Amino acid sequence: MAQYEVKTFDGVVHRIEAVTHVLDSNGLTFYANGGVVEAIFPKFEWMRQAQAAVEETATPVEETAGDAGTSSPPVAVGE
Repeated sequence: MAQYEVKTFDGVVHRIEAVTHVLDSNGLTFYANGGVVEAIFPKFEWMRQAQAAVEETATPVEETAGDAGTSSPPVAVGE
């Protein structure tokens, strides 16, 4: 899904998450999964695709000075 921003003539910027959009004689229509209508804007000032906000959930990996840039295969222990 993509995120879109639509500014209406009352000055409000709406954020919509949709799979696709269509601009036709009915206006700007946004569709979600399964063809479900997410939003319809008969009139609007502008529309743009917005950057998706991504939360960083991964923990950063810290390298020690002795390990930087070195890589060795795993070693079997106890065999």
